[in-house]
Amino acid sequence: MGLVNSRIANSNNLQNNTEIISKKTGYVYDVILDETHEYAKSKGYGSAVIGSILFRTTDMLDIPSAQLPLAHPSDKNFINIPVVNEIVEIYEFARGSYAYRRIGNSPNPSLSASDDAIASHIISDKKDSAGTKDDYQKVSETGISKSNSNNSKKYNGFGKYYNPQESIHKLKLYEGDSLIESRFGQSIRFSGFNNSENKFYPTLIIRNLQSSKYKTKEPGQSVEEDVNTDGSIIAMTSEQFPLGFLPGVVDDKGKSDFQTKPDSFMDYPSKLIGDQLLLNSGRIIISAKNAEMIFYSKKNYGFISDGAMSIDNKLGIDVSVGDDINIITNDRDIQMITGNGSIILGSKDLEPIVKGQQLVDILAELIDAITQQIFLTPAGPTAVGPTNISDFGSIKSKLNNILSKLNQTS
Repeated sequence: MGLVNSRIANSNNLQNNTEIISKKTGYVYDVILDETHEYAKSKGYGSAVIGSILFRTTDMLDIPSAQLPLAHPSDKNFINIPVVNEIVEIYEFARGSYAYRRIGNSPNPSLSASDDAIASHIISDKKDSAGTKDDYQKVSETGISKSNSNNSKKYNGFGKYYNPQESIHKLKLYEGDSLIESRFGQSIRFSGFNNSENKFYPTLIIRNLQSSKYKTKEPGQSVEEDVNTDGSIIAMTSEQFPLGFLPGVVDDKGKSDFQTKPDSFMDYPSKLIGDQLLLNSGRIIISAKNAEMIFYSKKNYGFISDGAMSIDNKLGIDVSVGDDINIITNDRDIQMITGNGSIILGSKDLEPIVKGQQLVDILAELIDAITQQIFLTPAGPTAVGPTNISDFGSIKSKLNNILSKLNQTS
C-alpha cells in the first residue's frame, strides 16, 4: 500500500470499526470542501477527506485549533454539509475515528447555526498555547466553558462565503412523506397524500429554487411546491392528483402571461390527471450528443408557443402522414425559398409549372401578331388585321386576370 493510500486508510478507520463507542455534540470549526484545503494537503489525503469537518466537543477544550480532530460524513453516499459554527452530532468509533451527522431544527432550512456560536460558547485556543480547562469559566446555559481572553471570534460567521437566505421556508409535510430538503430551496419529495383530499395519489416532486411569491411570507411558516412559480420543477404524479399547471409566467395572483391558445390541438385534456410528468422551467435544453432523439406519443401531440418555431437541419426533413395536412396562416405569407432547387407537387404525370407573367407577355405578343396579319389573295393583299380586331383587343385587356394576386413562383 502506498504512502497516500496508507494515510487515507488511517484517516478513515471506519471500515473495520463500525461500533459506536460514544455519541456527543460538537461545534464545526472548518469544513473540507476540496483537496486544496490545508488539512488535506498537510496530511496527504487529497480528495479522500472532502466533506469531512474539523470539530470540537465540550471535552476537547484544551485542544489547540490546529490539532482539532477530523470527522467524516456518517453516510458517504449522501453528504449533507454543515457550516462553521453549526452544532452536529459526533459519533466516536474505535481507534479514534469520528463521523458526524447534521442535527437540530430551524424554521428556515438556510439558518442552521448562530454565526458566533464558537465565540459565545466554545473557546478557541490562545494564540500559541493549548490552554487548560482552568482557564475557562462555566456558562450556565450550555455547560460549556468560556474564556475571558481568547481569539475565538476569528471563527465568527458560517465560512468564507456562505450566508443564510432568510426568505427560504421549510416544506409542509404530509403523513408518510420522505423528503430531501436543502438549505437553498431545493427539494425532492416522495409523497402519497399531498393533495387536498389526502387520497392515495403517489407523487414525486423535484424542485430547484423556491417560488419568489414566498419571499414575503412570515418566517416560521411552511410552504409547498408550486409547479407554476418555482424556479424549475419536475413533477411526476398519478391517479387523480390534479396538476394545476399553467403555461408561461404566472404571477402571485395565479394569472399567466401566456397568450396563445391550443386551437389546433385536437382533444386537448380538460384535466391534467393520471400518470404524467411535468417539466417546467425558464429554459429547457435537451441534447442527444451522439445518437438519436426519439419521441413517441400514443395520442395527439402539439407545439404551443407565444414565439416563433424554427428548425435548422444539416440534412433533410422527411414527413410521412396518414391523413390530411392543414396549414392555416391567418392572412400570413408562406415562403418556400428553394434557390435553384425544385418544387414538385404530385407524383404522377408530372409537368412543368407555367410562369404567369411570361404566359401573359407571350399571349399579348400573339394577339398583337394576329391583329397585324395580312393575307395574300389572287386579288391582292388584304387589309391589316381581322375584321373582329376589337375582340382581340378585349381579350388582351383581360390577360392579367390569369395572374394570381397572392402566389408567385420563379
